[in-house]
Amino acid sequence: MIRRSARRIYGMLPAVWLLAAAVVTAQEPSLAPQQRGASPSLDQLKIAYSAMTEENYELAFDHFSQALEFANTRELRFQAHVGMGSSAAALARLDVAQEHYESALEIKPENAELLYSLGLVAKDQGRLADAASLFANAVVRNPELTRAMVELGKTYERLERHQDAANACVRAVAQAPEDLEALLCLGVALYHLGRYDAATTPLEKAVEIDPENARTRYALGVARLQDDDQDGAIAQYVALKELDPDLARDLYEKIFPGKW
Repeated sequence: MIRRSARRIYGMLPAVWLLAAAVVTAQEPSLAPQQRGASPSLDQLKIAYSAMTEENYELAFDHFSQALEFANTRELRFQAHVGMGSSAAALARLDVAQEHYESALEIKPENAELLYSLGLVAKDQGRLADAASLFANAVVRNPELTRAMVELGKTYERLERHQDAANACVRAVAQAPEDLEALLCLGVALYHLGRYDAATTPLEKAVEIDPENARTRYALGVARLQDDDQDGAIAQYVALKELDPDLARDLYEKIFPGKW
């Protein structure tokens, strides 16, 4: 499985959503009107959020830290911890990200976006069982959080829990029929279950959506080969020659063993 080249992207997206809401809502209703807009913590959160959108994660982390220092409400502490976790994840400081996400989770244990973010960190740390548990909890808290369902399926697949992976990805595809990662995950899970003909259906759809996706074409080629469709496998090899010569060679060697 190819890892994402920009760890920062998946590390910050859930938190950006949370922080955007925080800029509006962090001034709790209990504050008197004259106090609103005069929160040093909220001011630091706004600066940090702006730095996140500009991908200046070092600066964002510093301002989130200051926001935490000034925080005098539960909501402000929560947002500061989420921000520190997100900016740390973007900087590949996974242990720091985990620490702050867990601190935020102590404040709001039911937050699905936060469970998802913490699951991504656990996955990248190699704690796959923990990641699966966190993604599963995120889905329980918010069944419509499709990206958590997709990550759950992908993590189950890495744990070789192929039927669980297929079940999760079927649900993900039902929610997002054109999600490439969900379609690929479903195809790979079905392949490992020996259901080669069924595996080609989501993979073919994924290729239709993104013909330039080398991973999907490779997976489709292998599935077609196992389904006794050599011509279909060769067609994917031909397409892969331009997209990814290494994957093309690997597929060719599967089609014609020992003839490269």
